[in-house]
Amino acid sequence: MEPNCILFIPVSSPSGIGEYMRSIIIARALQKRWPNVNIHFILNSQVSYIKDCPYTVHLCDGSPTKNAKTVNNIINNLRPELVVFDASGRASQFKQAKSVGAKVAFISQHNKKRSRGLKLNRLFNTDIHWVAQPDFCIQPINVWQRLKLSIFNKRVPQNIGAVFELSDQAAQLALLDQFGLMKNDYFIFNAGSGGHKVSNELATDLYYQAALTFQQKTQQKCVVLFGSNYPKSLPENSAVTCIKSINNNDFISLLVNAKGCVISAGDTLLQCIALHKPCVAAPVSPDQPARLKRCDKAKLVFAAEASITSLVTQTMLMLDEDKYNVMSSQLKKTAAVNALATIVADIDSLFHTAAR
Repeated sequence: MEPNCILFIPVSSPSGIGEYMRSIIIARALQKRWPNVNIHFILNSQVSYIKDCPYTVHLCDGSPTKNAKTVNNIINNLRPELVVFDASGRASQFKQAKSVGAKVAFISQHNKKRSRGLKLNRLFNTDIHWVAQPDFCIQPINVWQRLKLSIFNKRVPQNIGAVFELSDQAAQLALLDQFGLMKNDYFIFNAGSGGHKVSNELATDLYYQAALTFQQKTQQKCVVLFGSNYPKSLPENSAVTCIKSINNNDFISLLVNAKGCVISAGDTLLQCIALHKPCVAAPVSPDQPARLKRCDKAKLVFAAEASITSLVTQTMLMLDEDKYNVMSSQLKKTAAVNALATIVADIDSLFHTAAR
C-alpha cells in the first residue's frame, strides 16, 4: 500500500518558520519515495511564505491548532492516508484524522509539546511520534508516560534531532560561487525566519548590526540571511552580503561551508551541532533558552545573549584557534542521527504494515 494523499499541518505564524520548513523537507522526501502522491498543507493565512509553498495550500484563519472546525472540515474533505502534525493540532483534529482512516504522525520539539502528545486524548489517535531534539537536549519521559505507552502498546517517542537535507558537493560549490564565497572563509549570521522580536526590536536587525561590527573589527567576510518573514527592505551595504531568504538545501549548504555561524537557538542550532559546525547562538523566542542552556552545558555552542555586544564578543571567540579547535573536537563527539531518513523509513513501515 502507498498513500495517495498526505496532509501536513505545521505550526505556522508570522514570527516563526521552523516547523513549516521541516514539513517541506519531509514532504519533498516523501514525494521522492512516492512520486505520484498528492501533498497538501494547511497554513495560517497571515504567513508570508504561502506563495512559496510548492504544494496545494489550504488557508486557515489564524493558527491551525486554534481553528479546529476549519482543519477538521479539510481533513474530512481530503480524506488523506497520512496526516503529519508538526508541533500543532488539537485532540479533536487527531481524532478526525483517524476517523477518515488516516495514519497520524506527530512531531514535537520540546518537553511541554511532547507531554501534550502523550496525553491520552492524543495518544489513542497517534501512530508515530518523533521528537526533533537530540537526547542531550530533552529530559527522558517520566514513569507515568512510559507506563501509558506500555499499557496501550504505543511506541516510545523517538528523539531524532534536527531534520535537514544536504546538497551534493557540486551543488554546494555552485552556491558558493553564486554568492562569491569560499569554503571556510566566511561567517553566516541568521536570527531565524526574520519575524522574531527581542525587546520590541527585530532580532534580525540585531544580528545584522552584529555582523557589521564584527566585520569592521576583523575584516572577515560576513553573510546575513534575513529570512522570509523579515518585514523591511534589505539594507544596502558593501561590507556584508545580505540575502533575503533561500531554500533549506541552500541554507544548510551555507552553514556547512562557513567558518562559523551566528544563529538563534532554534532548529538551526541543532542543525549546526549535527553538522559539527562551531556556532554562536542566542535565544530569540520563549522556547529557546532551555535548549541553549542544555547545549551550552554540553559545551557544544558559544552561548550569547540577543544583543549586539554579546553576539560580537562570542563570535570573536571563534577566531581563537585553540577555542575553535576545542569546540570542533567536542562537536565531533556527538553522534548525528539521520532524522530525515528515519522519518521516511518509519512512514514507509506504517503503510507496509497496513498492507499486510
